[in-house]
Amino acid sequence: MEASQLLGRVRRVVALAGYNYKVWFRRHRRQLFLRWRDGDIADQMADYRRSIEARDWSAALPKALALGSIAKSRREVHLLDELSKALMRMGAYGPAAELKIARRHIVEGRVDGEWLGQDISGQVLLVDLMETEKQGLATAIHHASSVGRALARAARLIVLVEHRLVPLFQRTFPAADVRAVGPGTKAAYGEAQLFAGVQHLTAVFETNETTIREHFVPLKPDPARVAELRARYRQDGQPLVGIAWGSSNPGKDLPPLTAWRGLLGRQDLQFVSLQYGRIEPDLKILTDGDPARILHDVLVDQLVDMDLFAAQVAAMDAVVTISNTGAHLAGALGVPSVFILGDGFKRSWPVEGDRTPYYPSAVLVSKRERPWAAVMDEAEKNLTRLLKADRA
Repeated sequence: MEASQLLGRVRRVVALAGYNYKVWFRRHRRQLFLRWRDGDIADQMADYRRSIEARDWSAALPKALALGSIAKSRREVHLLDELSKALMRMGAYGPAAELKIARRHIVEGRVDGEWLGQDISGQVLLVDLMETEKQGLATAIHHASSVGRALARAARLIVLVEHRLVPLFQRTFPAADVRAVGPGTKAAYGEAQLFAGVQHLTAVFETNETTIREHFVPLKPDPARVAELRARYRQDGQPLVGIAWGSSNPGKDLPPLTAWRGLLGRQDLQFVSLQYGRIEPDLKILTDGDPARILHDVLVDQLVDMDLFAAQVAAMDAVVTISNTGAHLAGALGVPSVFILGDGFKRSWPVEGDRTPYYPSAVLVSKRERPWAAVMDEAEKNLTRLLKADRA
């Protein structure tokens, strides 16, 4: 069947079902084109996705691994992207990295100088932590510990990060040459004999949970800034708890602001906002009309000064946050944290359990189709436990 005939038939069926054709097509176009090109893969993908929807991870993992091999052999870029992310969430870190590298080779071609773990003891290695032109903060923070391991392998290490992360990474890895991605990127590549992206670091250093956890290296904030902020925020000796509740991503499944009121009613804690943007309207709802309940430091703007924001996060005794850059930063700094995660397989956290090897100090609280009140209650209980352990 020709593509135009297939699309015509789909349009008629969708219209009869009472759906908006254009909206439906945007959601299903990849599956349609895949079925047109290769019905066998399409059937396997449909079976795999049914396992995902049922949250049957024991069935989904082997299906994803098998499909990954097929996608590599048939150079299916979109499937490689989808399956590599899925395998990361299911804990198959090594195979996920292999699919990401395969996708890179298909899209960009094989390039001389890729580092895949060979001996580089006498060479200059460049590590580029910008996964895409727009993704550089959370990605770099997430894989920061591997920078130290790469540093131990090479004679010299150049690290490229988003410009706001340069001070934090330079302080953490003083022997590395940390630079901002930008006009000097091409010259930096010219100085190196080999290069590695995030996927290469994962393939070499992050192949299983035990290895990732054992080699965790916390990022180092500015100690003077941490001390100054902690002294300024702390009142009556109460523990400082940083919170963040909102996101500019409309696709995220987030607790409503009113669901935070139970936690924020705790009089034994001093809450500090780690939320970016204009938050005054949110504060009134969160605190039921008493915005002073949450300390809002207008001098800290993570969108401008990430190093100051890192110091603010590090000044906390604990953090409770949704999934955002602040969550990754709190975890990478080693701050005891509770991450509140909505449902949906697109999230960037493990699908099972309440821990991630990348951030040993964090506890994950997933919605699991429960009411938000129950989720927030679990988050508060974990916060209490973390604070008690920290004081012990």
